[in-house]
Formats: sequence, C-alpha cells, structure tokens
Amino acid sequence: MSIFSRDKTETRGQKLTRLTMGAALTGMGILHFKPSSVPSFESIVPPWVPGTARQVVYVSGLAELVLGATLLGAPRARRLAGLGAAALFAAVFPANVYQYTHRIDIPGLIDSDAKRLRRLPMQIPMIAGALYIARKK
Repeated sequence: MSIFSRDKTETRGQKLTRLTMGAALTGMGILHFKPSSVPSFESIVPPWVPGTARQVVYVSGLAELVLGATLLGAPRARRLAGLGAAALFAAVFPANVYQYTHRIDIPGLIDSDAKRLRRLPMQIPMIAGALYIARKK
C-alpha cells in the first residue's frame, strides 16, 4: 500500500482535522516565501535562533509546505506528518513569545498587546490537533 492510499484507521474527525490543518499549513508555508510577508516573519525570529532570520523563515516555511502537502495528499503518512506538525508548532512557540515580550507588531494582523497575548495559547489546540491526527487506533 502507498502512503497516498486511504487510511482505513482514520476517523472522520481525524480526516477533517488533517485536511484543515494541511490547508492551513500549506497556506502559511506559501506566505513564508511571499516577498511582502518575509520581513514580518523575520521580525519575530528570536536573535538566539541559529542562522539568519531569513534562513529561519525559509526553513520554517518549507517545513510548513512539506507537512501541509503531506497532510493533504498522503493519508497513510498522517502519523508522521501529525507528529511533525506538533513538533513544528512547539518549535515556533518561542517566536510568538519573543513577539509578545518585545511588542513586535505585524501591521493589520497582530498589532496590539492583547492580540499578541491571545496568540500564545493558540499553540495548544494546534499541537493537540496535530497529535489527534497522528493517533492510531
């Protein structure tokens, strides 16, 4: 059986979550390469992260694209892709903390302390959703 085949152990809820998360990750991954978006992503990369901010933006964008495409198109790889997405969401959390603690705005999107603070706990359901996708019976 191919990773592209239907996964008979996947529940309806897991499939819906997988496809939704796959689409969201793919969309966010694309934004990491959009020239007008790159500076916003670069601005929230903590200075202690290895590499240049641009490299981090491109690597994280590539990870989002690969994970998103895998979630969308390879149902039998959902365990690995779900675990990868959970790890990615945990790995980007320091950028959200850095954005909050350094009061970095992304104009028109995250441009207040309240919005930056609300963003922090959003990682929890994203990680939980990714782990839900990865769960096998």
